[in-house]
Amino acid sequence: MALYISPERKALLEANRLAGVDDVWALRAEWFEEPNVRRGGWSGVCRLALPLPAGGELGVFLKRQENHQRRSWRHPLAGEPTFAREFRMLRYLQAHEVPAPRPLYFASAIVDGNARGMLMTEELAGFRPLDTVTEELFAAGRPPLAVQRAVLRSVADVVRRLHDAGVQHSSLYPKHLFVRLRDGSAPEAALIDLEKSRTTLLPPLRTIHDLDALNRHARHWSRSARLYFLLQYLGLPRLTPWARFLCRRIMRRAGQKRRD
Repeated sequence: MALYISPERKALLEANRLAGVDDVWALRAEWFEEPNVRRGGWSGVCRLALPLPAGGELGVFLKRQENHQRRSWRHPLAGEPTFAREFRMLRYLQAHEVPAPRPLYFASAIVDGNARGMLMTEELAGFRPLDTVTEELFAAGRPPLAVQRAVLRSVADVVRRLHDAGVQHSSLYPKHLFVRLRDGSAPEAALIDLEKSRTTLLPPLRTIHDLDALNRHARHWSRSARLYFLLQYLGLPRLTPWARFLCRRIMRRAGQKRRD
């Protein structure tokens, strides 16, 4: 059995009877999303509000799964819970200061021949999916250029930090990028759903793969806004030969996907 409890939140979890493996597994709560059922297993998530000693509450997401495995070089035959990979990545990103949900609890165990995985993360308070934020910004027409660029800068920054840490998200869609808008302050961005993410040795490949996915699924943004995002991601004031190549490659891949 594998077990991790955040030292900073251990007392809080114990006070809410959420430190024991059996207690966490047996907890009854409404599903935040409908469970994903496949290959004889399932995986689901619920949201909890934990009372804080000083008042208020802490929002957390609890993911649980059974026989929802993925093979890896660590576990080439039986595989391991997909949450195990996500937990390791969250810890890795935490060490590299890449904004993402903070892991509070992780456990995996074999019970009666069934592989179980549990992962609890702290809610990104005030953050919302980029696609939701975008729809609201463009609902009444094109928002001011300064607002657009502020959002794009925040997203470009977190994606660059992810890639600088050597990680490819592998599912970089707007719904997996969360943004927090604040009056009088620059927007903040963070990444979620890291089950498919992995470290890679070739920076150009992770750049092309992730930016292609984001470009194809992002709506409303103009061509000039997408170019601004790319320059912010690359940290360049203007296009260079490499930036031109990257831009053409991403646009060409988007065109091919539309024809397919």
